[in-house]
Amino acid sequence: MNKSLLLILLLSCFGFSAQTYCIPTFNSGCSDGDQIDSFTISSIGFNHLNTGCSGNAYGDYTAQTIILSAGVNYSFEITHGFSNQFVKIWIDFNNDGIFTDASPELVASAVSTSVSGIDTTLGLINVPTGATIGVHRMRVADSYSSDPIPCNVDGFGEVHDYTVNITAAPSCIAPTDLSINTITSTSANLSWVASSSVPSIGYEYYLSTNSAYPTSSTIATGSSANGVVTTTLPIVPSTSYYVWVRSVCSGSDKSAWSIPVAFTSSCAPITPNYTNNFTSFPGVCWQQASGGNITSGSTSTDVYWMEDGFLNVNYSGAAKINLFYQNRAGWLKTPVFNLLAGGYRVKFDYGITDYDETTISAMGSDDIVQFAISNDGGSTWSVLQTWSISNSPSNTLNQFSLDLTSYNSANTVFAFYGSDGAIVDPEDYDFFVDNFVIEHSATLATNDNLKKNTNVVVYPNPFVDFLNVKNSDLVKSASITDFNGRVVKRFEDINTTLNMNEIISGAYLLVLKMKDGTQQIQKIIKK
Repeated sequence: MNKSLLLILLLSCFGFSAQTYCIPTFNSGCSDGDQIDSFTISSIGFNHLNTGCSGNAYGDYTAQTIILSAGVNYSFEITHGFSNQFVKIWIDFNNDGIFTDASPELVASAVSTSVSGIDTTLGLINVPTGATIGVHRMRVADSYSSDPIPCNVDGFGEVHDYTVNITAAPSCIAPTDLSINTITSTSANLSWVASSSVPSIGYEYYLSTNSAYPTSSTIATGSSANGVVTTTLPIVPSTSYYVWVRSVCSGSDKSAWSIPVAFTSSCAPITPNYTNNFTSFPGVCWQQASGGNITSGSTSTDVYWMEDGFLNVNYSGAAKINLFYQNRAGWLKTPVFNLLAGGYRVKFDYGITDYDETTISAMGSDDIVQFAISNDGGSTWSVLQTWSISNSPSNTLNQFSLDLTSYNSANTVFAFYGSDGAIVDPEDYDFFVDNFVIEHSATLATNDNLKKNTNVVVYPNPFVDFLNVKNSDLVKSASITDFNGRVVKRFEDINTTLNMNEIISGAYLLVLKMKDGTQQIQKIIKK
């Protein structure tokens, strides 16, 4: 061995071994599963398995040496015995006995997820190209629910220390700083900073819906020529992706894969019919935002709409916003709809209750909830309906229905906007939305399902407070609508008599849905 190199290695080892490092502590320990059970770097064959919880939550494993190369990224896996573990890894490159909690000594940071039912942290150790060659100490730490620090003193968690030997950077270095822009439902533009090794052949990229890091033998998805540092990725709508890039310096010399970049493709416009009953909240391609107003649009990304049972009955299946705090403004936005075909209508159920109760509530003095439409994908908005203190909904099922004849954009978005204004009011209430539907408008003259069932007779007509239904056992449900299509009352359990004493005088449409799938509509008049 070259005498100078031998001297450097000896001094490096002496400097590392002569340092005194802090011994971290976790006052709640790791016996409840907040531990580094197994630590694996599969690409170099390092496996430190089933170590369990170390005494005093600290394991000194510096007798084990891990060999890493400068300028290379290494995927790692840590298993735990409990969820929500935050992991950090440091390398003391200058051997000063201090782990600096920032780059370049902070080489990895990740959070656990469930993998095949096991709480697992998957991450990437990023060894800088300019890392000091030689022997150093590496610290691996996990902490429950928050980031660990190198000299931890409290909480749940564990630390392992190892020896790491950093070798010279390989001849072929991976590119850096991957970025994604111009994301659509079918494509995205990927770019990166060229490798310092200037690969003669070019680059390869690997696109996946799985966050697991590719290996050296993983087959690339695509490639680009020498000097080209951008490419267009073919994707499908509403999908989360991960992408890596590596340098191809020659036919037999390829770099490790780069640090990945993650993104989600846009949603493709939906051509109705469409229904969201909020069994999965908020629904595929629905979005939340906050701040602003209908004129300005949303200004932030805070989340105020949440899942709950409609009108606080049960605990799921509807969307709601609680309005009580001053200056809260929350948006719930639909996917993009293609309404070019025309002839659609939108409808949904809504109502108000006291906060976390089923009782009725008024709205605050300057509170508003608005239903809005955008014909340009959400850039500008128009109000379709406003609820305020003057027309607060009831704590029963109300249905909004609107003919969309005037709206035929291929880039239509709807939004529910709730604001409790600037005035501090005592009202504390929940506004609910459920069963959001866009469908073709019913047409009495052409719909074969609207044939009158001569066995079902409704009388008297006109009526005062009650309608009688002959052969009601043939009817599944009934609803009363005005001539704007707004539902004013529903009957799910049909008896021989329909009580309509709370409906004001006027003309209505009675819609009877039969058990055989047909539908009967009849004009009725309340005196």
